[in-house]
Amino acid sequence: MTKTFKSKLDFAKFLAMEAGKLARDQYRRKDDEFISVKGLQDFVTTADRQVEELIRALISQYYPTDAVLGEEDGNTGHGDALWVVDPIDGTANFMRGLPDWAVSIAYCENGNIELGVIYAADRDELCWARKGQGAFCNDQPLHVSDCSRPDQALLLLGRSSRGPLQNYLDIIRLTIAAKMEYRRNGSAAISLMSVAQGRAEGYYEAHLNAWDALAGILIIREAGGLVHAKSVPETLKNGSGIVAVTPMLERVVLEVTGTDPDITTEAEVMT
Repeated sequence: MTKTFKSKLDFAKFLAMEAGKLARDQYRRKDDEFISVKGLQDFVTTADRQVEELIRALISQYYPTDAVLGEEDGNTGHGDALWVVDPIDGTANFMRGLPDWAVSIAYCENGNIELGVIYAADRDELCWARKGQGAFCNDQPLHVSDCSRPDQALLLLGRSSRGPLQNYLDIIRLTIAAKMEYRRNGSAAISLMSVAQGRAEGYYEAHLNAWDALAGILIIREAGGLVHAKSVPETLKNGSGIVAVTPMLERVVLEVTGTDPDITTEAEVMT
């Protein structure tokens, strides 16, 4: 039976929750062929593939003319309406039974992020935003942290294998020197969501793909945070480095991460 949705946002929230439910069900049924290796510490599970297949099937059913960009199966379709999907962000956590993984879904039109939804299924937390209308988690309004002191701040760090290890180690050293605490949780979507929720004051990763980042970028901006990244079209094409931060600590986080605000600005994310 076909459901009726009042808006694409309602559909996106339904999509994320159905995907999360399927992922959890697949984990419970896992067998010896559940996990495959894509590269060094880079994994994919049968759940990743089946969840993306479900997402694509539902988008095709309800919005057949929309294009889809997904981590597992790439780009399908053409046009200015584009869904950008990570079926399970944090696969290494998911396959080990750790809770830091999420379904990440963004909807873009004409190079702008219009909708962002992240569903952390093991936490039963559904965070979402529509451009210009605020951010929410389980229907409660979100706002980034108002912390202004580095010695009370938490910076989440992601490590990209595309960059030298020493760069990442240098950022850890500078973070400690700035008197901030740091964590690495293995999921960009969870990290971005955590900044929007006020659980951390910032997040940095040297390179993310569009499916890792776009939903969280919008949610943070709508929660009052700042995001420094390449433009949406460029991120869709080549990925981007990301700095997400509460406004009160923007300067110190940019300094620690070596990000030039004149090159990558929060405004560029939506151009």
